[in-house]
Amino acid sequence: MKWLLAILIQTSLITLILTSQVTTPVQHGLIILSLIAHFWLAELLPLSVTALLVPVLAVSFNVMDLKSALLSFSHPIIFLFLGGFALAAALHEHKLDQHFAHLIMRKAKNNGLLICLMLFGLTAFLSMWISNTATTVMMLPIALGLMSNLEYEKHKTLFAFLLLGIAYSANIGGIATIVGSPPNAIAASALKLTFYDWLIIALPISAFLLPLMWGILYALLKPNLNLFKSSESTDSLSTAAFTWDKHKILVMVIFIITACLWIFGSVIQDVTGKISDFDSWVGMIAIIALHGTKSLSWTAFEKNTQWGVLILFGGGLALSAILSQTEANLFLAQQLANISEGLGLFWLLMLIILFIIFMTEISSNTALSALMIPTFMGSAEVLGFDKTMIVSAIAIAASCAFMLPVATPPNAIVFSSGYVEQNTMMRVGLMLNVLFGILITVYMFL
Repeated sequence: MKWLLAILIQTSLITLILTSQVTTPVQHGLIILSLIAHFWLAELLPLSVTALLVPVLAVSFNVMDLKSALLSFSHPIIFLFLGGFALAAALHEHKLDQHFAHLIMRKAKNNGLLICLMLFGLTAFLSMWISNTATTVMMLPIALGLMSNLEYEKHKTLFAFLLLGIAYSANIGGIATIVGSPPNAIAASALKLTFYDWLIIALPISAFLLPLMWGILYALLKPNLNLFKSSESTDSLSTAAFTWDKHKILVMVIFIITACLWIFGSVIQDVTGKISDFDSWVGMIAIIALHGTKSLSWTAFEKNTQWGVLILFGGGLALSAILSQTEANLFLAQQLANISEGLGLFWLLMLIILFIIFMTEISSNTALSALMIPTFMGSAEVLGFDKTMIVSAIAIAASCAFMLPVATPPNAIVFSSGYVEQNTMMRVGLMLNVLFGILITVYMFL
């Protein structure tokens, strides 16, 4: 399926090049876009390696010199995300993430509904600050522990409800902040949004979709939550072995200060004066503070940082610069305008959002966002859209693929447990995909 999609996109772009009267720079931009799209969607190379192909092609087609092409790989947004990875690594190294998860689970003992809601809520909150993948990996054993005394064959719906709830909560929670999911960072960098700016856009829709997802999941699966009342596994989630020490306290202090600076950055800068790329600056200070206080070792930081994602960011930003410099994005915008003539903006945006959601089912949401955001950003003015609206919608939609295990890492992680059937995930996911696509469209027009 990925191959067919890649070939379809490449064929469409080549047809445009051959049948349209375009200048040489536009041709070069479209050729580069076509090749990168094919490599990313068909995964001919690892995604991060394909990202390195972007500056190579830029130089090969004489679009820009190598120094200019590589500037995108040192973009401030990359260092903002690096700061997020450092905080996640510190929380994980000192087991603070597990401590708070276990503490909340114990507080909800003997109340099945409360256990599920607190588990899902904690998953969503953590995925705002650390990667969706890391959050799901951490929460999965806790969920399985809660059901350890239950027989899977007799309670399939409960297993599916709890595990899908964790995966979907991680996906939706990650929408809320720039560091929550890579597509958010790509969109924020394209629009030059601060951490607070993105929070204002994405937190409301994330907070709305989360309980809605829980309700739909419950209505479709109808699990028996009373089974948790007799579960001995909640007693095993003990915090007795956990003790606070100097470094754990320092990690929490640095985490809270960093989060506050990110959230209230614009207010702080109004008082203290403007600092260029304030959020990235704060992220770098967090990295230095964690290492300076010896609360995080370089080995743990290196191990928990997704370096490939950072390279992928750079490739996406470089591709955006290429499309802009060659004016290929304007050419594509005009073609989209011609195709969509007579179609209202609301319906056009809905089609774009649904297209992104279902494309994400079979391709990396990071690679897809890196490909589509610069393309549609250039199309926004011609199509009559506000740039912030369409770019934000694409990033949010890229985190809302719920049908297939391959769609997002959280989906794959819970599916790999062996306790979620694919037909169940597809049945629930299809409804969520379509409904959320419609709701995101409505939200963007409010």
